Amino acid sequence: MKNFNEMKNYIINKIFVGMVALSILTACSDEFLEEVPQDFLTSSNAFLEPVGFEFAVTNLHKEVRDIWTASDGTNPHVLLGLGSDFAGFGENFVNGARMNYTALTSTDGLSNNYWSRMYGIIKNANVILNRSENPDIVWDYDTQKAELRAEAMFFRAYAYRVLVQLFGGVPIIETEIQSIVNNIPRSSKSDVYQQIIDDLNAAIPDLRDEEIMAGRITKAAAYHLLTEAYVATEQWQDAIDAATVVIDDPNYALMTTRFGSRATETGDVYWDLFRIGNQNRSSGNTETIWAVQIEYETPGGGLETGARGLTMERAWGSRYHSLKDPDGANGFELSDQYGRPVGWCTLTDYVAYDIWDIDQDGNYDTDMRNSTNNIHRFERGDFIYNNPSSAYFGQVVDVATVQSQAPRYWFPYFMKNTTPFRHPDGVINTGRIWRDNYVMRLAETYLLRAEAYLGANDPDNAAADINVVRSRAGADPVLPGDVDINYILDERARELTMEEFRTLTLQRLGLQYERTRDLNPWAGPTISEHNNLWPIPQGEIDLSTGVLLEQNNGYN
Repeated sequence: MKNFNEMKNYIINKIFVGMVALSILTACSDEFLEEVPQDFLTSSNAFLEPVGFEFAVTNLHKEVRDIWTASDGTNPHVLLGLGSDFAGFGENFVNGARMNYTALTSTDGLSNNYWSRMYGIIKNANVILNRSENPDIVWDYDTQKAELRAEAMFFRAYAYRVLVQLFGGVPIIETEIQSIVNNIPRSSKSDVYQQIIDDLNAAIPDLRDEEIMAGRITKAAAYHLLTEAYVATEQWQDAIDAATVVIDDPNYALMTTRFGSRATETGDVYWDLFRIGNQNRSSGNTETIWAVQIEYETPGGGLETGARGLTMERAWGSRYHSLKDPDGANGFELSDQYGRPVGWCTLTDYVAYDIWDIDQDGNYDTDMRNSTNNIHRFERGDFIYNNPSSAYFGQVVDVATVQSQAPRYWFPYFMKNTTPFRHPDGVINTGRIWRDNYVMRLAETYLLRAEAYLGANDPDNAAADINVVRSRAGADPVLPGDVDINYILDERARELTMEEFRTLTLQRLGLQYERTRDLNPWAGPTISEHNNLWPIPQGEIDLSTGVLLEQNNGYN
């Protein structure tokens, strides 16, 4: 049996090989290439043996991971909340990414990227589902075919979930398409959600109760996604039932005591959740439902040399290293503690301050998530000038001095977005981190069930679920009478900031316009109600010559 690091490197190398194999599937088919190779994968033999399907499913994992790590203009920080109630684009508050909604048109690059990426996942999932029906395949074990098909259906559902929340109703494609088509109409939003629900319910019986490898899809991941789909369609009891399956599963529980790779250092259990090596269940983390796998300098794992890895530090960390001291000299130099953030996502006051309870003396409450372990704040004295050339070296940063400088330099720095004193091989100048990344964890399942209880007019149980999450954080319990959708969104912000795709959450609820207008001082003045959905890419409309692919209202 391999130890954990060996097993993880094996998994990620398998992803790399799968990427190569899947790229072969799209190769040309000129006659001189039509042969019967025996020792490598091509489009003619990749799906004749189980290994081809294993590679194909591995590629689906890679495609989801690329949302966070790709350098192709996907800009994951937009889905994570840039241009919503969370943040403005620090480098350009006027015309930066999702800062000027009046300029959002059908030729929008982000819309095109996510449309293409999600339909790429759907296409590859459909290939697996279609070709796995070949009766000549000899499977390695009895349940292998069913398990691989179930994982493909999960990923298809995941892709439609992103599409329906960004664009509303979209074309539904359920089969492998092997020729050019131009006549697939948009389905309704309700039909897309039904497709998601059907895929997940079909997948659940054949998914495993526990991961066969770190990062693989389990029943709990499908039930979690199913909960969200039922909430989105206001099927409240079904949502409660789906979430309860996960919450009552003895394999899952919120982490309430210190654990993992740095448990003996100063910190707390919330801090532990985001340390390197602590995201997978092998670390003792019973809260993880699904984490994508990322590994430094491992083929397929996010190479530093390819500018891969998570963009979290670069996007969401304050650019402390540009701050001047009171004399106007450089107060900071790059450090292994904070890395090299750029401050693309300058936080709104809403997420930086308003959601945290502060008394009249400026003291914060006992919420662990806002402790000095988890958020470093200039106004709390958490930053020390570290440039030996500064006359203020070793002194606490003067708040008045930094507040006169660019906001992107000194907003609160959430420590979940960096790996303090653990940047691999001392690489601190990329603004990227190499740590496995949560897609789903149990705290969100509780908050989704709370949303379902609220929809079912049961504020007592909604408050009880929220208070499970707040109790772990040492925060005061919420009273049932204080629970509404805005409070749940506040709690999601406290618990899941820079984890959940905030843009998807707000667009699912139809609240992107309202909350951006009211809480984002940069993008808010430009947003309109129709921006609760993104525009259908114009290129897709132009290609749909056999049927009208209707544009969302408000976009030309």
